[in-house]
Amino acid sequence: MKTKFLLLSIASVLVGFAGGAAGADTTAASKQIDALLAQSWKKQNIQGNTLVGDEVFLRRAYLTVVGRIPTLDETKAFLTWQSPQKRTKLVDNLLASDGYVHHFFNFWADVLRAQSQGVGDSTTSLNYLNFIRQSLRENKPYDKFARELVSAEGTCFDTGAIGYYMRDRGMPLDNIANTVRIFLGTRVECAQCHDHPFDKWTEKQFYEMAAFTHNMNGTSYRSKSDADAQKIIREDKSLDNETKDLMRQALTEAFRPLRDTLVTQGKAALKLPAIYKYANGKPNDVVQASVMFGKPVSLSKESNNIQEFGKWLTSAENPRFTTIVANRLWKKVFGAGLYEPVDEMTDSSAASNPELMQFLEKQMIAMKYDMKAYLRMLLNTQAFARASTKEVSPGTPYYFQGPVFRRMTAEQVWDSMVTLVSPAPDQPNWMAREREKRDLEHRKNLAGLLEKTEAPLLIEASKQVAEAMREQNRGFDQLRKELDEARAKDDKEKSKEIQRKLNDSQRILRETVSRCFYEAAKKSGNKEIQAALAAAAGGGSMEMAMMNMMGDSRVDIAEMPMDDKTMSRIKAEEQTLGIKDPKSAKSYENYQRSLHQTWSRAAELPSPAPRGHFLREFGQSDREIIENANDEASVPQALTMMNGSTVSQLTSPWSVLSMNLKKAEKTEDKIDALFLSLYSRKPKPAEKTIFLQALETYATSKTIWDDLVLGALSTQRFLFIE
Repeated sequence: MKTKFLLLSIASVLVGFAGGAAGADTTAASKQIDALLAQSWKKQNIQGNTLVGDEVFLRRAYLTVVGRIPTLDETKAFLTWQSPQKRTKLVDNLLASDGYVHHFFNFWADVLRAQSQGVGDSTTSLNYLNFIRQSLRENKPYDKFARELVSAEGTCFDTGAIGYYMRDRGMPLDNIANTVRIFLGTRVECAQCHDHPFDKWTEKQFYEMAAFTHNMNGTSYRSKSDADAQKIIREDKSLDNETKDLMRQALTEAFRPLRDTLVTQGKAALKLPAIYKYANGKPNDVVQASVMFGKPVSLSKESNNIQEFGKWLTSAENPRFTTIVANRLWKKVFGAGLYEPVDEMTDSSAASNPELMQFLEKQMIAMKYDMKAYLRMLLNTQAFARASTKEVSPGTPYYFQGPVFRRMTAEQVWDSMVTLVSPAPDQPNWMAREREKRDLEHRKNLAGLLEKTEAPLLIEASKQVAEAMREQNRGFDQLRKELDEARAKDDKEKSKEIQRKLNDSQRILRETVSRCFYEAAKKSGNKEIQAALAAAAGGGSMEMAMMNMMGDSRVDIAEMPMDDKTMSRIKAEEQTLGIKDPKSAKSYENYQRSLHQTWSRAAELPSPAPRGHFLREFGQSDREIIENANDEASVPQALTMMNGSTVSQLTSPWSVLSMNLKKAEKTEDKIDALFLSLYSRKPKPAEKTIFLQALETYATSKTIWDDLVLGALSTQRFLFIE
């Protein structure tokens, strides 16, 4: 029965391989890449590395394309597959998978410095990440992706791409420096303060480039009716200044959930610094927008500066735009760029294989910046299927006799761990995505309601809230005074009680704002508002409608859908584990439901992960600067592997790895399962002998398999991409 179940499982994986999206035919281009590499090797009097077997190719392809090791079933399916085109079909399948989206999201989030927290933990930052995910999911052409980012304006409800400018809100000069580095591979930040000391760029050229985008302003959403209400309050002579201030605060509180959700393009002129010292300009001179190289951009009074800038930046005629993305993706696949560093190109930079670089640029343009087609071309070369080169000297040209032997990124290590724990390693973090979806919908509805609510009604609501604030402020002052006295006396219980009262007051204020502005919206004669209020209430009390839109959404894990296929798998696993009573079965089902939270792919977790998390210990970028990840080994990493709770969960009875070991009845089969799970191959005779001897020596140890797993995980063979 178990054998039959295993065969059916493998068959289902094979169907998945065969069903991958074929995409564009890049066979001829792949062969041309190999030919150009061979010509280079001949000139350098070197040979290409030997071709690798299916085991190495499988693991390398998974880590390169989807960022994790293959599951045991995926490994068995591929190694037993007899199709002569199985490597090509594997590549197609991986490029068509959700795993590709997860892995390349990590890559682009690092390049773009995209963070979940963003500015003020705003709705925009989360929608910005979703914009990146969706662009990858739909395989948006790279030039369109880049153009949408640098040309984005409006609300985050229009496009999450405005997160690109919101990320550098208030720092327009830093933003243009990052833009030039990301999309043109050119470091110009030094020219922000003086002529570049190591390149040709002048400070004036930097400011001329910045003149295209310096007016992109990240701000909070405010409606026309709010502007009208603010004007009425300002001009109302019957109100004293304190009341005016409180009414303005009330309006601010109503719009607070919409903070940092709008990017607008201003019209102010950019001027040279007051301390400008070069002969080609004077301090405080107005700067006209002009590009640093390539085809000049003509602007008129009617021109939209960022639209024109976006067209120039992403044009196939731009001398560096195509080169940089072609080189970035080459490095992503092979571990090193034809140009190094990939984002520090100068006129004197030379590719290690100029003919190949030119060919790749032409292919990128011919493919219309289709990133999957470009990756497919690289992954189907013989170069990718050759043995890796163990040592590549920094600062010297590499001629790509094979991919570079390199350590996994933090995300690849974590995601491979996820594969050993979760039976569905590529599943989305359902609760996080659902919460974000609801929050975005609520904020969008709130913006619409406040936009449509007439100014006199907003004023009426702000007056009511202002009176509540006035009374509350008196209580606040007294409570803060009592808190200071309690702290001075080191009365912790009293301090705790007062702090609770202060928190309650903040909650009451939020409820007051919600109630008053809800009442204002309800009085509106606009039918769209009434319909939106009813929808926001979600079938519950209408009074909760505005609170729902202003507050953070709550999602119950019990709401997570569980399809028949998933439930069938869970029931089969319960039999393997010997779970029979309903209570234990329910616990196991709840455990499976929770995996999407605790064991999600890195791309589905907060981006970046909090300090102290496994990902950060293993060098995940903090997303403060471009590609700031670290793949070097460290003592904290070793301690995390030996003592961390994360690794211990790999050997818990309910992990996928433990389940696979449990299914293997014989000791030698268990060793095979361990090697296939971690290394995508069976053990060599010498390796199996060592394991058998260890098992015999420590036969009485209850943790022997835990120790073996930990030892296997800590090896270079697991942590490196061969």
